[in-house]
Amino acid sequence: MSETMRSILNRRSTRSYMPAQITAEQRDAIINAGRWAPTARNAQEISIACVQDKALLDRLVADFAGGKPGPGFNHGAPTLFLLYGPKDFPYTQMDSGITVENMALAAETLGLGSVIIGCIRDFMNGEHGEGWRACFGIGADSVFTIALAVGTVKVPTPPKDREPGRVSYF
Repeated sequence: MSETMRSILNRRSTRSYMPAQITAEQRDAIINAGRWAPTARNAQEISIACVQDKALLDRLVADFAGGKPGPGFNHGAPTLFLLYGPKDFPYTQMDSGITVENMALAAETLGLGSVIIGCIRDFMNGEHGEGWRACFGIGADSVFTIALAVGTVKVPTPPKDREPGRVSYF
């Protein structure tokens, strides 16, 4: 089995991380995997903001949670990648999905865990997220699309069976 297929089949949504930060080399490899993702019309319109400042990340998580206790949307991962792109490009959302999957597979290949996060989209694009968009350089002409939390796995996520019958052959 190829390394690519092994990464695809082994990747899980990790929800328990060690507190140690990923290395700069790991971070840069994950970003590079995102940069090389295919995009519609080769627009290469997806931008990535990398958040590794623990205090800043903790504030974002707490703000999203509204003061509710718990590990937060990032499940304690020390690195968060925020993806965004132009509001007026019809393929920004799709291209972000392709980009984040490349990044998640790169994390798996590097021996790291990741979880793709969509739950903060409305928060980030709403009135309450305005200050956060400015903090991360997401301009008024852009839309936040999706995030990826990454770190060293603390508790592995067991595999789940795949749903049968989701493929049709003609």
